[in-house]
This record gives sequence, C-alpha cells and structure tokens, in this order.
Amino acid sequence: MATDPIFDIKRPLRERTRIALSAEGPFAKGRREFHERPSQIAYAEEAADAIEKAGTLIAEAGTGTGKTFAYLTPALLAGKRVIISTAGKPLQDQLFRKDLPILRKTLGITFDAALLKGRANYICHHHLERTKGEEYLPERNSFEKLRKIERFAKISQTGDRAELPDVPDNDPLWPMVTSTVESCLGIKDCPFADECFLRRARERAKCAQIVVVNHHLYLSAMTMEEGAEGMLPSVDLTVMDEAHQLPSIATDFFATSFSTREIELAMERIQDRGIAEAADCADWRKLRIRMNSAISALRVSLESAGLETRDKKSIAAMPLFPRIVPSFLGLLKEMAVVSKALGNAKERDEELAAAAKTWDRILLEAESWRPFMTVPEDFPFPPTEDEEVLALREEAMTPKEAPASVDLSPVPGVPSVRWLESYASGTRFTNTPLSIAGAFAEMKNRVGGAWIFTSATLSAGGDFKHFRGQLGLPEETPAFSWPSPFNYWEQGCFYLPELPAPANNTKEHTQRVVDCVWPLIEAAGGRTFLLCTSLAAVDYAAELLRARLEANGNRYPLFVQGDRPKGALIEAFREAGNGILVGSMSFWEGVDVQGESLSLVVIDKLPFASPDDPISAAKSEWLRQKGVHPFVAMTLPSAVIALKQGAGRLIRSETDRGMFVLCDVRVTQKGYGKIVLASLPDFFRTRRREKALSFFLQPDRYREGLYSG
Repeated sequence: MATDPIFDIKRPLRERTRIALSAEGPFAKGRREFHERPSQIAYAEEAADAIEKAGTLIAEAGTGTGKTFAYLTPALLAGKRVIISTAGKPLQDQLFRKDLPILRKTLGITFDAALLKGRANYICHHHLERTKGEEYLPERNSFEKLRKIERFAKISQTGDRAELPDVPDNDPLWPMVTSTVESCLGIKDCPFADECFLRRARERAKCAQIVVVNHHLYLSAMTMEEGAEGMLPSVDLTVMDEAHQLPSIATDFFATSFSTREIELAMERIQDRGIAEAADCADWRKLRIRMNSAISALRVSLESAGLETRDKKSIAAMPLFPRIVPSFLGLLKEMAVVSKALGNAKERDEELAAAAKTWDRILLEAESWRPFMTVPEDFPFPPTEDEEVLALREEAMTPKEAPASVDLSPVPGVPSVRWLESYASGTRFTNTPLSIAGAFAEMKNRVGGAWIFTSATLSAGGDFKHFRGQLGLPEETPAFSWPSPFNYWEQGCFYLPELPAPANNTKEHTQRVVDCVWPLIEAAGGRTFLLCTSLAAVDYAAELLRARLEANGNRYPLFVQGDRPKGALIEAFREAGNGILVGSMSFWEGVDVQGESLSLVVIDKLPFASPDDPISAAKSEWLRQKGVHPFVAMTLPSAVIALKQGAGRLIRSETDRGMFVLCDVRVTQKGYGKIVLASLPDFFRTRRREKALSFFLQPDRYREGLYSG
C-alpha cells in the first residue's frame, strides 16, 4: 500500500504541505466548503520552510486566506510542538474549540492540545467555598448565579468561566470566586490543590503538543524566573497570531502602574478583614479614613495642577506638576503606616495576608515615583495655613537626588515616560518604556526555535519596517503579504466624500460626518458601524444620531460604546439586523459581523495618534533625538495599520457586500495619502455622492459611468 504523500517523510515538508492544501488534498476531499486557495498554499510553503530551518517568518494574510491552517498544517505534518499566542480570548477559543478539532479530523493526525488562560479565567475552589459563606453578595441575584457557578464547578473538566455563559463575563461575582497571584494559597497550603483547575490546565499545557495562549499570558510566562519550563513547554514553533497587537500589548505588559482606585479597593478589603480577624492590631477604620483623606487631597492637587477627567498627560507636559508633590508624599506616608499595621496582623488571616501582598505591590509602584517628586526652588505654591500641608511642602522643597541618576525604567537602559490618566473613579500613574524591541528580541532568542508572526495587517504600503522595528526583528527577517481571496471590487465600494479636512474642532467634524453619512445609513437600512478616533467623537456622534433617529421614528436601534460590555453590544447589534453602532478604536478590530447585519462601515478620520498622547509624544521626541523622523517611522505606519483593521470589519466572508466610507480628504491632499490608499482593499472607489447612494439603491448600476476621484 502506497504511503499517503502528505505523510511521506522522504518528500520535502514544503511539498507535503502544498499537497495537503491543494484541490487533491484531505481538506478538499473531507470538507465540502473547502477550496484550494493559492494564497493559503504560498503562505503554508513559507511556513514549512521557517519550521524546517528554525527561522522567523512575518506573514501578512488577508481576511479569508485561512492562515490558521496555513501555519498549523506544516507544523503538524512535521510533528512539531507548537505554542500559538493570540491577542484575546475569542480567537483562543476559536482555535481550540473549532480549528484544532477540524485539523485533527481532516489530517487524521492524533495530537494533544491544551488551552491555557490567565488565572482569573478559572474558578478557584477555595474562594468559591469562602464566597458561599458570605452573608452579603454584590447583587440581588448573585446568590442564584453563585449556585450556577457551584454546579458548574462540580461537573466541569476545565473550570473555564467562558464555558458558563449564564454568568456574564463582567459580573462582579467572578473576582470573588477566582484567585489572584496574591490571594492564591499555593500547592502546599491550599486544601483544594489536587482539584485546582488552574493547576490542571498548566499541567495539561506542559504535556501538550499544541498549546493555545494569549499574548499577555505568554509574556508573563516567559518573563518568570522559571520561564517556559515553569508554565509552558519548550516548543519547536512559536506562532504570534494577531501579531499587529503584540507591540502595544508588550508595551503595556512591560509598563508599571498603580491607581488611586486600586488603593481605595485594597484599603476597603484591609479594613473589612482587619476588623474581622485582627481588630486588636490597629484602628482599621481610622486608617481607612486617613487614607481616603490623603487620596482626596491628592485629587484636589491633581485638579490644581491641570489634570481633568479623561486627561492623559506626561509629567513633563504639566508645568504645575510640582503642586501634587506634597499630597503625593502625604499619600506615601499614610500607605507606609498601613503597611506597618499589616506587618503585625497579616498572620492572623489568609485573606489579610493576600491583601498585604497586594498592598506591598502597590506601595512599591508608588515609591518608584518618589525620585520624581521634586519641586523647583521658589515654586509658587498656593497660600495655606494648614500645618500638615506646610510640613509636606517643606519636605518637598528639600533637595533630592536627581532622578536621572537612577534607572527606574521598566526596561533597563531604555527611556520611559511617566504619565497620568484621570477618570471618574480615580487617577492612574503609569511608567511606560519607549521601546520594548530589545527586551522582546532577547526573550525571543532565549526561547529559540521557529517563529511566525501573522495577521491581516502588519505592513504599511507593503513595508514591514515599522513592525520589525517595534519587536527588534532583524531587517533581513523574511516578510510576505498574501491577498485575501475575497473579490473586493465586486463585493465592496470605497466612498471618499468631499468634506473639509478634519480640524481640531471635534464637534464640527463629527457634525459633518453624521450629516454626510445619514443618507447612506438610510439607504443601507441601518446596518452601520460608525467608528471614531476619540471617545469625545463617539459621545457627540451618538447624541446627533439619537436626535435624527427620534425625528425619523427610531427605525434603527442605536448601540453606543459603554452602554454595555463590548461582547454583549456586538451580539445585540448582530441580532437586531438593522442597528447602528458607534464605537471608538476598541471596535476597529477583533469584531466579526458576517452577513447582512453590517453593510456600511464609516471611519470619521485617519487614526493618527493624538499629539497630546503622552506615550506618542515621548516616543516622537525620542526618535527626533536619534535623528529619525517620527511621522514617517511611527505615526504614519501605525495609523495605516489601524485603518486597515477598521476597514477590515466590512467584508468578512465571500458573500458579504458593503461600503467603506473614510471621511478624511487628507488622503488626496497629502503626500502620505498614496501609502494610505495603497494599503486599503481593492474596493470600487468613488467620490461622488450619487454613486455611493446607488450602491445600495441601484446595486446593478452603480458602476455605470466613469470613476471620479
């Protein structure tokens, strides 16, 4: 009996892979909906070469290419161990529950696969039992949901909360029945160690041939002292799927931060457990009152320094930043007092001990800001007679060691930016490295083996330089781009309306956008995504659309970011069938609405980073100091990749049909516009309003006449 050619190890892996994905292969024979895709085969052949040579491949593949089968088919045929890392849990679940079973059945290859998520995704038996004994729970129906979680924990093999849809992902009950690093008792002390879902998941991952994780978990595992051997197996191939998100996720991962809200929540927990288990160790109520007063004083000083709600500012961009120094020092003093009290009490109670670990972590982050709490000589503080405030001011004016003499960057040797973000519930203090290229490259080299970085959007105008530079990949790293099999010319239309170039006046531009696209929304019967580059634009666009909808009988349901969790909002939009969804950049990617529910995607303007964004501003200045043009090297490619993601929401299958509208005329006025336009799908293009309307009203005739614009 002749050996199946895909399993004939005498043949090159490249050839075996090509056969497997061809019209004569097992996919075509075993799956009715499968058809040969040249782009998929070309991708898979390059993946096969990278696997055999233990090399690195950058693979950009348009929507519908079938990139999962392209990189996994050669890996499985070669019998390699693989880690697949994704940006988020939805793709994780799809890979594990849908794609891998198809591959196993179609190829006829037996392999073990494991799905591994962060510990907050797994029910903790210990915390579940403790919560069952609580007299008070967050919501009226929490007791019923707790019973559902308890029943699920008894029958589940995984304890993965994603498998229990009856309890929403954002339910306040989940933190009470899952663990954190600080609250986990550990194998030695936990009475449920043998039943631990997290432990079981990690053990499965260590033994599996294919392990599916997410980027944040992967980075966490690889930066632990034990590295891959501690949580993840050593593998032959590492695949970074949705790799366009990896640089920002890695940057956030390496950043350090704390918030006043974290302090408040931790103090609330400390007070409750302290009163219950260690009442004789400290006056916990008084400690919390003093802590709340210190946070209030800091909030007032932040407002005085010019930080308003929703603001993001670097400390370098706040001339009045020294105004917060006395109150910040006061906060550190109060936190130190609480830390001392915990030192005497934490042995009384395991939850108090966990709270102490959390508190120490927050205090360590806050203390890292102390060298930057300096005040220029003769700084004009507002007058006051408060003795405590005066004492703190005097301390603040005392000369200190210059911060520049100490490397306090999250990535040693790399500059960082310290910035503040204010929101309704508090203020976050963040220290973000300006580059993670060196740290990531070092980690990648340490892991070794073959690597594939893949996504539908990795290049800007066909250039991968920006992506390579962000991750420290050598310039010679092979990079390919394969087109989508979708017929964009037949399936979609790109409309660039004649509008004035966007100005700083967000409301004025948003008004023009809504006025311009409203006839298109009506022609499309709703079924619209309006994607904005700022939250302010989202709010105002929603306000304008509500007014129009009320005036027109509310024929289309309106869904606005923030009204409910993202997943629930998308599902409600999908079920409505004629809705209008208004969202910011979190909706530009990772959203898949196939079919007639989505026919019109509108983007208000090119997604350039705001010049006021503290991280972008700091990176730009850093690049200028190095003699690099920040717009060319960073701003433009980042915007192009984001725009490609936004446009990619429209056509998600071979039967989808729709219109993409970009309300930014700068693509025809600026030199960089050619790069932007060249990066977009090959839609039929028009600048004429009547042709755009005819796409919906006269679908058989809208291409008649000459293309204009």
